Amino acid sequence: MSEDYKPVRVAVNVMRARLTAIGFNIAIVSFQINELTRVSGGLSVPGVDHSVHVGASMALFMALGLSMIALVLFIMSGSLDEVGYCTHWSLLAGDLFMYLALAYTITGFFQPLSGSIEDIASKLPGEAAGISVLHLTVLITGGLGWFLATYIGPTVSLLRSPFNNRINTTLGMVYVVVLLVLYWVNANSLQVETLGDEEGSRLMVAVLKEMVQPFRW
Repeated sequence: MSEDYKPVRVAVNVMRARLTAIGFNIAIVSFQINELTRVSGGLSVPGVDHSVHVGASMALFMALGLSMIALVLFIMSGSLDEVGYCTHWSLLAGDLFMYLALAYTITGFFQPLSGSIEDIASKLPGEAAGISVLHLTVLITGGLGWFLATYIGPTVSLLRSPFNNRINTTLGMVYVVVLLVLYWVNANSLQVETLGDEEGSRLMVAVLKEMVQPFRW
């Protein structure tokens, strides 16, 4: 992490590139939310004419919310002058929330897709070997993207941050706290989808498992 305490001035194009990525993410999430009702599996709810994917739906709406937070943070980071350099630590905070949004988008796509592939495999036992290869490929690809977005991307942003150590350390700690809270939310949404009633230690184990979420897809 940087020890340079000179005024931070990051080119506005750096922030604009991130806004573009968030814009694409919001568009993709909006599309997938609409399409999720057509995906097989999920929870059957009386009075609802389609299956409900509680975990995937929560992931997509969280991705949308996190994208909006990152959007606002990036906009806040720009100076209101004729140049518009990004000078505020909200630029780094926006980076962290952007990566979280991307991770949740990956979950919202790959988690229900994995379940659908398993359903297809159960209905086509003669093609089980080929389908298992497809399933493994999907899990590896989605899982790698999730780990990069959740852990590697934020770590790189914090290590390369032009802000001082106090800011970097504080934002890093906030990111860890936010991650733990979101893992708890994930565990509860999974509980609802599987109609589980685990409490106490079992719920804590479920929260810890969310740290390596792709392994349960």
